Amino acid sequence: MKFIHCDTNEMYITLHDCKVTRAYLRDGILGFDFEDGFWISPDHPHSNFTQLVKTDASKVEYILEDGDGYDVTVYVFKRNFFGKTIRTEWTVCDFVQKVNCGECEPEFLYQYIDGIARIVECVLNFKKKPYYGECQMKIYASKVNYYWNNLCEDRTW
Repeated sequence: MKFIHCDTNEMYITLHDCKVTRAYLRDGILGFDFEDGFWISPDHPHSNFTQLVKTDASKVEYILEDGDGYDVTVYVFKRNFFGKTIRTEWTVCDFVQKVNCGECEPEFLYQYIDGIARIVECVLNFKKKPYYGECQMKIYASKVNYYWNNLCEDRTW
């Protein structure tokens, strides 16, 4: 899919409550497709709205610092039978595969940025028990590209 807009300024874009429909890792890029779009601030140069508005289908690409899977760590948190939270580390390849086969659907919540390092907190929705888990990704990215075509005026925050 071709996109009209590509932005690298994270100041005006948020992925909060946005669900990933596809993921990929290739050529040093970790990418996520958001069929339902992501949020654009009213301060964004391409926005003529007074509140946050969602885009149409969009994608985000993290240009990995060293260009490989070692730039991404994925932790998944689930409660066990005894009510204890267990942290499991997934490889980024496992994560991408589980998203694309429909085993889990990540929903982005928060992103903390410090230079090239970022922590992305997500909720994972599963089709089987436990149906819900939490996820934290540590991503070392030298650049992030946000792609979309249109802003949807009927989809405000």
